[in-house]
Amino acid sequence: MPQARQHSLNEASIPIPENLFGQLAQAEPKDAVEIARKLPLENRAHLAAFCYGKRHLNHLGLLLAATCDRMSLRRTMGNAGDIVFQQSRDIEKTLGEQARDRQARTKVTLATAANIVPLRPIVADYDVEDDETPERAG
Repeated sequence: MPQARQHSLNEASIPIPENLFGQLAQAEPKDAVEIARKLPLENRAHLAAFCYGKRHLNHLGLLLAATCDRMSLRRTMGNAGDIVFQQSRDIEKTLGEQARDRQARTKVTLATAANIVPLRPIVADYDVEDDETPERAG
């Protein structure tokens, strides 16, 4: 009986053999497109969707989507396939817009005022030895 492949529940499996995916991921954009064109259209669409959904592979996803037609992307990605199709037709513009969006997001920082006011130890107004509590009679 063949052994089942183990995948994380939150991680989609790569729709092509891992060694081929490694070649795609490490190739120059022009070479990645040539490698992808050798795959069947539906495999390319699934691979484009897989890569597009990963921030660090988004560029590769757009390159692969550029080799697909609108309908294959729609079958794979639903309505989002239309958007990816449009974005893949002008990849540099899309990536430029994404970079501007990331830069425009407000960064979360620690308050600088917290560093201005020095923390002072709390000094009690009474002496600990003078503060005796009466013992309860029992």
